Amino acid sequence: MQHQFRMTDVHEYMDFLSEGMAGKPSYQGWEQRLELPEQVGKGFISRMLIRPGMEVLVEDLTLHENMKLYIDQDCQVLGLAYQLSGDVYCEWNGAAATTSGSPGNTVYFTDQTQVYLETSAESKSYGVKVRLRPGELSAYFAGSEEHERFAMILSRYKNTIGSYRLTPAIEKIVFDILVCEHKGPLKRLFMESKALELIMLFIQEQEGNKASGAAAGIQSRNDLEKLHLARQTIIHHLEKPLSILELSQSVGLSTTKLKKGFRELFGLTVFDLVREQRMLKGAWLLESNQMKVCEAAVAVGYSNPSNFTAAFRKQYGCNPSEFLQQSKLKKQ
Repeated sequence: MQHQFRMTDVHEYMDFLSEGMAGKPSYQGWEQRLELPEQVGKGFISRMLIRPGMEVLVEDLTLHENMKLYIDQDCQVLGLAYQLSGDVYCEWNGAAATTSGSPGNTVYFTDQTQVYLETSAESKSYGVKVRLRPGELSAYFAGSEEHERFAMILSRYKNTIGSYRLTPAIEKIVFDILVCEHKGPLKRLFMESKALELIMLFIQEQEGNKASGAAAGIQSRNDLEKLHLARQTIIHHLEKPLSILELSQSVGLSTTKLKKGFRELFGLTVFDLVREQRMLKGAWLLESNQMKVCEAAVAVGYSNPSNFTAAFRKQYGCNPSEFLQQSKLKKQ
């Protein structure tokens, strides 16, 4: 399935997507929901218009065939995507931007961009996206210095895609959005607060990275890009992590610069990130896929379930079985 369209505003995406799927979305005030037609797949996409210039999308869909979107994007869009499952391949202006696995966070800023997105039909696409016009955040920045700092963040991601840490705080907000039980205006207020929390944590992460990068003596953009690439490589090899030497060779950094730069830029060691991301993925597998503890342990690279349980308890303060039980109670 493929669809081509031209976008002149951030809020047009859902309408064109519905058109490409030959679906008829339903409307309830500020919410728009598309149930996938049977010939396309199963699941849904919902769009919540938080305010003019800002929206939240929730996707929970399984496609019969890959979905290919060709978008002539004649507007600015800042996007924060929290992919819990699924694979998406992206090209910006004809150049490969990223292939994103899951779980993970990505950020992009597109401006007058030729966009190609391909969503794989091999696994369920499940996650949350916050999409906005960057100008909607201007009121939060006072003075030329703060506006310049925000402009630098945007330029860092202009017509490219970057990744950043999927922390427990971010994971909680994403799941709060997915299981929200509020209705009407309370739901809209709730969704706005959560979207702003995610934006705040993203900007906080960027400010922290800038300060840490300077402290570590990481002066070149090339080194920063290699460290971000190293982080993305780690996340894509959780089941069988690369050694420090293999990782340094794959991104083109010395082992010394990799270890020092990684700690200073991200605030944790390579091995700390592996453990953190394994636990985040393990929690998602328990909650979303209803896996047994032993199955989730193997899926994230633990041959011994007791070691997985010990690491899980250290990060979340409870055993995986207790976490799963709490998750079930939330959904009742």
